[in-house]
Amino acid sequence: MKQLVQQQRDELYASGHRNLNMALSEGTIQQIDLMKKRYRLRSRDQVVARVIRKCSATVDPDSFVQHATSPATQYRRISPIIAGELADYVKQVQRRFRNIGYGPVFEMIFAEVGTDLSNTAVQLELIRSADP
Repeated sequence: MKQLVQQQRDELYASGHRNLNMALSEGTIQQIDLMKKRYRLRSRDQVVARVIRKCSATVDPDSFVQHATSPATQYRRISPIIAGELADYVKQVQRRFRNIGYGPVFEMIFAEVGTDLSNTAVQLELIRSADP
């Protein structure tokens, strides 16, 4: 089993995916787990990727503003493997701020998107108009 998991990871890395080692608050991880169940996704990686993808489609990396938050009492680490272009978006947001890790950057992205990962009406309208 361990070899199979390592083989799958190696294939993902070979196809341009990258690992984001993040320290997230317990509350954020719980929300990710709830979204995983709600949207019937197989892993936290898929939830993280969808959140970043949705944000990158609507929010310019230079428009983020860091807000003061109350510090979490407990953090846990997760290491999602996501597509290279999504990791690049996170890095672009990260460059806007000094000395900030992937965890706080993802939490800013997550705050922009919220817990609704459904398609927006504009996207659905574009899909409908593309049909012959």
